[in-house]
Amino acid sequence: MTFPETSYGIVKRLQTIEAWAAAVAKRLGIPSLSILDFGCGTGDHVTYPLARLGHRVLGVDMHEPSIQEAQQRYPLPNLLFRTTRLETLIEEGVVVDLIICSEVLEHLQQPQACLSLLRRLLHPNGALVITTPNGYGSYEMFCRLQRGLERIGIDQMMRGLVHARRRMHAQSSEPAPSAQNSFQQEQVGFLNFESGHVQFFRIRRLLDIFHAGGFRVTERRARTFLCGPYIDVLLRFPPFRQALYRMNNQVADVLPFSWSADWMFLLVPTEKSPA
Repeated sequence: MTFPETSYGIVKRLQTIEAWAAAVAKRLGIPSLSILDFGCGTGDHVTYPLARLGHRVLGVDMHEPSIQEAQQRYPLPNLLFRTTRLETLIEEGVVVDLIICSEVLEHLQQPQACLSLLRRLLHPNGALVITTPNGYGSYEMFCRLQRGLERIGIDQMMRGLVHARRRMHAQSSEPAPSAQNSFQQEQVGFLNFESGHVQFFRIRRLLDIFHAGGFRVTERRARTFLCGPYIDVLLRFPPFRQALYRMNNQVADVLPFSWSADWMFLLVPTEKSPA
């Protein structure tokens, strides 16, 4: 693993995707997969690690600066990054064994239409991995809280206190936790920070969208229990934060699925194509 765990469960996400990819390869009877990572960002946390495992990976994102950064960071012969539309890939006749669509659907006005396009790019016996926030989980809850506190100026005051603490650590002669460096490591993966959510999913609606897009769920897993504004800061500062992150992941596995902050799904195409 080339990056540490965070409050967003990025290591847990990759490990889950790797396990599901291995299962798909075993089912298809092939040593490695052709993979499309749609919404790949800069490729740090999913696209590049999958290519390092020997899979043939195409990373696609509509954000040109992220793709340019990815191309500079990860020049591998079995890894390609492009800025393009799904319709263009369909016209080119692209067909892959596995599609990753991680943290994308919540940004789309028409997620069902996106799934229908992804199905056309997928091998009939292939699989699709979807990860998306719980629209009523802790992440979205703390984002709503942050927006409310911003309106009355409290969020800005709290941010000022955090920055002041970081400056004190930077000026101290004693060894201190590198909170700023940790924060920067956690932020890699995408550059379009201002891309907000327009969908806030419940499980039932997600399952309906999957079905309408031509897919059914074969496996699912919760990712983290608590994450989002303020929680990130609280979990980042303790020197034992990696243990806290692992505990946060484990709690999500034992609590009801609907309580987790973020969901992961493995889907396969249904026999009947969507209309």
